Amino acid sequence: MAALDIRFLPIFVFGLIGGITAFWVGLPMPFMLGGIFGSASFVLWYERNDKKLPKLSRWVRLASMSVIGVLIGSRFSPELLTLMPQFWISGLALIPFILLAHAGGYAIMRKLGGYEQLDAYFASLPGGIIDSTALAEKAGADLRVVTAQHFIRIILVVSTVPLLFLLIQGDAVGSSAGQTLATTDYDFVDIAIILAIALIGLFIGHLTKLPVSHMLGPLLLSLLLSVSGYVEINIPPWLGHTAQYMVGTALGAQFSGISRKLLVRGLGMGLLSGVYMLLLAATFATILVQYLPADFGALFISFAAGGLAEMSLIALSLNFNPVVVALHHLGRILLTVYVGSFLLRRVFKFAPKT
Repeated sequence: MAALDIRFLPIFVFGLIGGITAFWVGLPMPFMLGGIFGSASFVLWYERNDKKLPKLSRWVRLASMSVIGVLIGSRFSPELLTLMPQFWISGLALIPFILLAHAGGYAIMRKLGGYEQLDAYFASLPGGIIDSTALAEKAGADLRVVTAQHFIRIILVVSTVPLLFLLIQGDAVGSSAGQTLATTDYDFVDIAIILAIALIGLFIGHLTKLPVSHMLGPLLLSLLLSVSGYVEINIPPWLGHTAQYMVGTALGAQFSGISRKLLVRGLGMGLLSGVYMLLLAATFATILVQYLPADFGALFISFAAGGLAEMSLIALSLNFNPVVVALHHLGRILLTVYVGSFLLRRVFKFAPKT
């Protein structure tokens, strides 16, 4: 079977090297982004003389995504129920933010980057790299283009935002300050609960035909159980790192066949779209700060289109309420998935692959 091909071993070795290096340097989401960089570097080196690697099974990524969904959902507490009514205005504001972010990013990718319509559509989604690439794969878009663009945008956002606050306040923030959402106080029961929720959530997501069901099913089930107070999960640090490493390495393997020209173009378009989304986030924060019980910094972090975990860590380091920030990013991810799926079917008339 292709999934067991010995040539896959170096891909995971280089993905691990990339993840460990990124972790040592102190990059955000190190095993995700380092895994992408490490495995993609090997793939590009291996195929430099027109050699081809077999395709890695998508289940490597999907299984890990279900675990990540559980971990994200478990970070919410009953406090969420008291905070939601206070931030309904910014919750509604996420809809125009997503539409404007997507429209502007799409224009950049399409007009300046010259990407195909379907590739530009998914490359400019203001969601997470995991859900966006999952939607892109289902619709038949080029995962090399989509992954590269989201990789660059997330790197830009989660690196620039802490740097801005470092320059303004003089303190390291986020993962650079040693903050983490995981805990060392866990046991076998916690791991068993996480895996059980992932499995049940996968089934529920498939049964209800949720978009990106392999992540949203476990995420929503985990969130419901955590907010209701029925379960409290202690997350092993290594489990989150392992899941991100598997997803990142599998995404990096999708760079098979990409050209240097496409990589250079992707860097330019990723930077342009990333800066555009940051400016848009600052604009929304400036407007909303007049109506909400939060300052500009908290709202800016809430709308900056980076990773949910990293934005929450930055909030934690700056003494902003991480639940408020996480709530906005979860809303952005969920709305992006649903709005993106709706527009794809109704406006662009694309039928997802089954």
